[in-house]
Amino acid sequence: MHDSDSRVCKTSVGQIAPVRATGDLTDFIIDDFIHGGYGSTYGVTAQERSDLVSAFRRNVSKIKAATSAVAHAVLAREILEIPADVEGSIIECGVWNGASTASLSLVCQRVGRRLWVCDSFEGLPDDETRLHMGLHFGNYGYYKKGMFCGPLEQVQRNLYHYGSLESCDFIQGFFSESLKALGGPIVFAFLDVDLVGSTHDCLRAIWPLLIEDGRIYSDDAGDLDVVRVFFDDPWWETHLGCRSPGFVGSGCGLPFNAKQSPLGYARKVTKFDPEKFHRSAHLWYPDTDRRE
Repeated sequence: MHDSDSRVCKTSVGQIAPVRATGDLTDFIIDDFIHGGYGSTYGVTAQERSDLVSAFRRNVSKIKAATSAVAHAVLAREILEIPADVEGSIIECGVWNGASTASLSLVCQRVGRRLWVCDSFEGLPDDETRLHMGLHFGNYGYYKKGMFCGPLEQVQRNLYHYGSLESCDFIQGFFSESLKALGGPIVFAFLDVDLVGSTHDCLRAIWPLLIEDGRIYSDDAGDLDVVRVFFDDPWWETHLGCRSPGFVGSGCGLPFNAKQSPLGYARKVTKFDPEKFHRSAHLWYPDTDRRE
């Protein structure tokens, strides 16, 4: 977003409507994002977060998008929660027309991080007419070669008008080759790549560069073929030398509403740090017996 650009509608923090008890949690998530103190270590204010929400809503209305404004707020919340003293970049793989890219770039601009924008910019590779089913969503379909093509020039134009083009670095090509150019560290990743093979390619490149406790979000939470990748111990041990991390939101996504969402994540935890977890009242701990 350019300092002289007045396209972003300013929304007063005090104008946020109260959350009503409905099956849709969108209002609650947005209200929490604005008033929850996210980004305080960067000095981000509630008004700035409210302005970001306005930009997210504008971006999904002005740019043909496969993600929602509330999804952008969830991704932004995760980035703002990364401590300011932790070095690293953000990466997005699979950008289509750049709606989510524009939103993420604004967050990256505010927190002083680079955004790696990775895509073939030619659409999907060949999927050999494989059937894709969303069992919880109740839908099915196929991907065709070239689907979701957003030419690089078009994405960059959208970023110029609706995001922060100057915060972005572009990696063009199919992931199996293009992501070899990546450097680390990476503090957060967002994948919207649709295919199992593309997910494999992204994980092989990104996981070794991802910081401890870093998260990889995927917009393919409803596709169990993609989700299975995150539970495939033999594949992870062969290609990444570790156990699979699992996936939060498997099959139905994170609870944006009472039914479903396409967004879930994996968290990189290679060693247990009790300072990053809390105890539960209904569980047993050996040291409590020793104190008695």
